Amino acid sequence: MAFILPKGIIKEMMKRLSTFLWKGNSASGYPKVAWEAVCKSIEEGGLGIKDILALNNALMSKHLWAVIKQDRASLWVDWIIQVRLRDCSIWTIKENNGAWGWRKMLSLRHYLMSHIHYHVGNGDSVSLWHDPWHPLGPLI
Repeated sequence: MAFILPKGIIKEMMKRLSTFLWKGNSASGYPKVAWEAVCKSIEEGGLGIKDILALNNALMSKHLWAVIKQDRASLWVDWIIQVRLRDCSIWTIKENNGAWGWRKMLSLRHYLMSHIHYHVGNGDSVSLWHDPWHPLGPLI
């Protein structure tokens, strides 16, 4: 939940899961069903095994959501706002500066963009220039 997993790690985890599922302790065996079908919910006819990439993206999006709503109760969010964002918005900060994990987290912004709706109100919690409160996006 705290880190975006590299693609190589996710691939290795999925390989080990499928090997265990299809072969168990024996050396032989082959897949009987596509892995995508196994990852479907039980109601849809799958085994309910979570897709690790989708799960990791969802958990990291939860951290990004805390930054977007500026949850100042979180020490981490407060640090991100003061140190990483400074006078920028989470929507307009460039992805190419900062640590690898920070850049990967910023790459998840497009997943959340369609689910965010801003109400400007008195402007205390919305940046007129940097936040995407207008349908066309940030004014900057």
